[in-house]
Amino acid sequence: MKPGSWPSIGLIYLYGVAASASLSKIIPLQGDVAAALGASAGEFSLLLALVTVPPALLASAVGSIIDRVGARAALLAAASVGALVNLAYLNAQSLQAFQVIRVLEGFVMVGAYSGAPALIMATAAPDRRRRAMAFWSTYTPVGVSLGLLLSAGFAGTPNWRGGYLIHLLLFAALVLAAFMLPRPAGAAAAVARPRASLLGAWMQPGPLRLSLTFGMLVMMGFGLNTVFPSWYSQQHHTTLGEASKLLAFGNLVMIPGGFLAGALLARGLRDARLLCVLMLLAILLSLPLLARGESSGLRLTALALWQLISGAAIAVVTSGLPRVVANPAQGAAAAGLLSQIAALTTFVTPLIWRPILGSGQWPLFIVVVALAATLAVLLFPRPARA
Repeated sequence: MKPGSWPSIGLIYLYGVAASASLSKIIPLQGDVAAALGASAGEFSLLLALVTVPPALLASAVGSIIDRVGARAALLAAASVGALVNLAYLNAQSLQAFQVIRVLEGFVMVGAYSGAPALIMATAAPDRRRRAMAFWSTYTPVGVSLGLLLSAGFAGTPNWRGGYLIHLLLFAALVLAAFMLPRPAGAAAAVARPRASLLGAWMQPGPLRLSLTFGMLVMMGFGLNTVFPSWYSQQHHTTLGEASKLLAFGNLVMIPGGFLAGALLARGLRDARLLCVLMLLAILLSLPLLARGESSGLRLTALALWQLISGAAIAVVTSGLPRVVANPAQGAAAAGLLSQIAALTTFVTPLIWRPILGSGQWPLFIVVVALAATLAVLLFPRPARA
């Protein structure tokens, strides 16, 4: 497969999509996990979170290792682990076994989230790199939707683990496809370069500031996902299930947002300027989205526009990775740092947003959005002037 071609980039993209499906495929199975394994609501919440432990603790360090062994090897390893953990799920008979497997599944995300963008950056031509990274940024909503679809049809049936079997087969196909992954030009020369420390990405201002910017986007986006179903159901007297479905469909609007940002960046629009406009729009949209007493139609319209802007903002930040990486051989470490800070922010975000939901002080939602958006603009690294 020709390095840097769109088929090559599309193949790399699939590893991120398959890894992201690991986040959500268990969500439709809460009732089945409770009935079969005796999981309480709290234990199921812990089960959801355990997959983020490896990215939160190890992503940047593992990224540095991937820079040494190669992104192709990392994607092969991630797909292999993905197949093995899904096989383990099919045979696990206790909640404790599920918990251990869920932690191990997090390493699939570590390998894919660091290796895939590093391989895209290393193989795509400079004039295609930013658009390719904007395309890459859509892997999360696509993967989360895939994960929900994998299990939704089996939920509540005797074959409730069927989604794990399909995911196993998908990863097995990616193991075979790994041998078609492109090889970066000059890979041998990259191996000969001086090796950075395992935490070297934390010492580089560009990747660190970009990752902190991404963390602010996570604070806004994941925060909304945390409270919106409950808030919407309170305001419009619907069930949590109906509100959750509305949010799930809204998340898909992030995909065209990512493509739109990629097209604008490819036409020469400055990323810092575009991010500033997007954050201003996010603050304005948070008013009809989160205020009390708005109509259902206005709130859902605001949700769709919010997700479009979120997808565009994530694409802007992700496409900035090639610009801030000082050494092309350290792309996986920088991508790992970004996913690590995102995972750490994921832990903190509910602790901020859920108490606001409980208090009913909806203006505080707007304050959190405004602070996160402002910090995102201030932290985003500007390109050096000629």
